[in-house]
Amino acid sequence: MTTVKDEKKTLRILLVDDHALIRRGMKGQFTLEPGFTMVGEASDGAQAIELATQLEPDVVLMDIEMPVMDGITATQQIKSRRPETRILALSAFGKDTQVMGMLAAGADGYCLKSIEWEQLIAVIQLIQMGGAYLDPQIAQQVARMLNKSVDTETSSPEIQQPVLSNREREILKLIAQGYSNQQIADNLYLSLGTVKSYVRMVLNKLSVDDRVQAAALAVREGLI
Repeated sequence: MTTVKDEKKTLRILLVDDHALIRRGMKGQFTLEPGFTMVGEASDGAQAIELATQLEPDVVLMDIEMPVMDGITATQQIKSRRPETRILALSAFGKDTQVMGMLAAGADGYCLKSIEWEQLIAVIQLIQMGGAYLDPQIAQQVARMLNKSVDTETSSPEIQQPVLSNREREILKLIAQGYSNQQIADNLYLSLGTVKSYVRMVLNKLSVDDRVQAAALAVREGLI
C-alpha cells in the first residue's frame, strides 16, 4: 500500500528573458532549489504567451524590453487568457512608463534584477500565495507618480474631470502600457499625426503634464 505524504506543491516557473545567459544561469539555480521547477523558457513576449498557454505555469518571471513583443503586452495577454497565472516583472530597469505599464497590464509584482536570489525565491512564494510585491525603489517611484497626479488634481479642484471617449480610453490604455506614439498608431491603425492629437487631447482632459502622470492617474482612478 502506498502512503500519500502531505508535500508542498512544486511551483512551476516559466522564465521569459531575451538574454540566453540569464536564462541559463537561472535555470541552473532553479534545479538546485527544492520545491521549484522551471517548466519552460522564452526569449520574447510572443513565445511567452504560447508557452504560458501550453505549460500552464504557476508563476511567470517576465522581462520587459524584448524583441518581437515586449513584456507589458505579453503580460496583458497572458492575464486575459489565464488570470490565475501569477506574473512577476523582473527587469534591469525601473522606467516610469514600464512600471506603470506592467502594473496596468496586471503584473503581480515588480523586481529589479539586482535582487538577491534568496529574496527572489521569497517573492515568488509570496505572489503565488496571492500577495503582491514591489521592489522598494519601484514602490517609491509609484508613490511619487501617484502623488504627482494627486497634486495635479488638487491644484484645480473646481475643474471636473471630463469624460473620455472610447477612442481616448484606448489611447490612454496604451499610454499606460508604455506604448510610444508610433506603436499606438500601428496598434490602432491610425496615422501618427492623429495619435499625437489624441494624446494631447487626453492629457488636456485629464489636466496632467505628461504621459507618466496620465498613466498614474489612469491606474489610480480605474480609467483603464
